[in-house]
Amino acid sequence: MENNEFLRDQFMTLREEIKNSKARLFWIVAIGLLGIPLLTYLASKGEFFVWLLLPYSVLVLIVMFLAEQSSMMRAGRFIREQIEMHRGQTVGWEGWIESRPQFRMVDKHFVACFVIVFFLYYFGMIGLAVDLILKKEATDMSGNWTYWYWLGGAVVTYAIGAVWAFSTLVHHWKSSVSTSPNNE
Repeated sequence: MENNEFLRDQFMTLREEIKNSKARLFWIVAIGLLGIPLLTYLASKGEFFVWLLLPYSVLVLIVMFLAEQSSMMRAGRFIREQIEMHRGQTVGWEGWIESRPQFRMVDKHFVACFVIVFFLYYFGMIGLAVDLILKKEATDMSGNWTYWYWLGGAVVTYAIGAVWAFSTLVHHWKSSVSTSPNNE
């Protein structure tokens, strides 16, 4: 296989990967925007323990979203740095778009909007779960501290999850919204 064919095949494969990442991003957003309220409704009909898992579901969606967004940008960066540079003086799409930061603003705003909305979901789910634990404790006549243990465990793990998700966001923010090497 000659070098130009290899570069073309790499380009086509990476463009297909970017297209698939965009489709997965769409489904992650759709599942989040429609699925989380649906899960909340279903959890209200279910057991106490289901409520405790809802915040973790939102965290998983946030991390899945950041992973897909980073994967898409990583493929674009490879196209810009490895494939487009073989074309000589002609600037390719990825090089052109990175040279004009105003065109990446929508990417940054999309990621920021998603993250803000889903962190609000996360903290809302925490509030609902804590409220449910406190209501269970208020109605528990057994005299044991079971629900206080659940509350302590939930608060600690939710806090760890929030710190972890936020640090993941900070660490991967630039690579999720740009293909530029200056953003690492």
